[in-house]
Amino acid sequence: MKVLFVGSHLDKGGGQALQTLQLFRELRRSVDGEYLVLRAGGPHSELLQEPGVRVVGTLRMPGGISDLRSAIRATRGDWDVVQLFDVYFGLPAAYLAAAYPRTVLYGMDPITEIGWRYGHTASTVTRVGLELLMKDTGLVVNSPALAEEYQRFSPTYIPNGLDFGRFERRPSREEARSTLGLPNDVPLILWIGKVVYSKRVDWLLEALRKIPRARLVAVGGYNEEHFGDRYLRELKAQYSDVDARTTFTGEVPYDRITTYLAAADVFAFPSRFEGMPNAVLEAMASGLPVVASDIPAHRAFVHDGETGFLTRTPEEFADRIASLLADPSLHERIGGRAREYVRSEFTFARVGLRHLELYRKMVE
Repeated sequence: MKVLFVGSHLDKGGGQALQTLQLFRELRRSVDGEYLVLRAGGPHSELLQEPGVRVVGTLRMPGGISDLRSAIRATRGDWDVVQLFDVYFGLPAAYLAAAYPRTVLYGMDPITEIGWRYGHTASTVTRVGLELLMKDTGLVVNSPALAEEYQRFSPTYIPNGLDFGRFERRPSREEARSTLGLPNDVPLILWIGKVVYSKRVDWLLEALRKIPRARLVAVGGYNEEHFGDRYLRELKAQYSDVDARTTFTGEVPYDRITTYLAAADVFAFPSRFEGMPNAVLEAMASGLPVVASDIPAHRAFVHDGETGFLTRTPEEFADRIASLLADPSLHERIGGRAREYVRSEFTFARVGLRHLELYRKMVE
């Protein structure tokens, strides 16, 4: 079977970029596949060197759509299935190229995401546009919440997968902290993501105020395309009293993530909305207890009191973190259950098989 994969900006980074690349690697074990992408000029250019990945243009609107459309047409239909990993560039490009049969993966609710970035009018335009672009397009979603939201498109739910080999080779807590230059004698709260308003990083800083000895390490970029670093500057001004116990690392190489996970005591993730966040799954796979916001996406795999904790307010969020730091037995129990759960349910082998089953149905 030949599958044409179409994305956009691997080198820009982010959980979804890493997820789709790892899925592409897994599926290439079973299919003849090529991955068309756009160059974003981001910090992860090494991902563009992956075997099977081909850069066909640059990330710009609307030129990037045109670049992808031309590349799809140039393949002369030499595929059995077109798998789209990007809604904003890949989906319209495939629509304009009349590439069939095709399916698109939603890693996040595009209407909510566009509305958060650009406002209600842009959200409405996106909603109308999707009704057109999704005509004769299969939909794969990575969370039950997205499946419910987009049931009008008869979606197929396939969760994200994990490369568990990454977590078998991680260093000890002491080695990781030594490598990162972090002290051994303080509780460490870890967060991984992009420092933007939807991630509610302020909840993390509020928690620091209530847990005097703890230190926060926030891993991820803080220059967003639409907002720049405005949110980071606001946080630093409002929470200057905990600045000495906070580290904003900026973008880090993907192979460094496991070192941060090994160094941490608790993983905290208070987002307003998500698809199926890789960062949380990877923390759970590392045996870190997770405290997350109580949103539909998180409820699918963070089972409150079993594989982690779900919280509705900043106060509850801080209290759960504090209880995990104060109770080693609770810490060990929650982290152990989380690790066992994700390692049994979210393997790339299982995820890859479900995609292959979908492709076979599309071909038939």
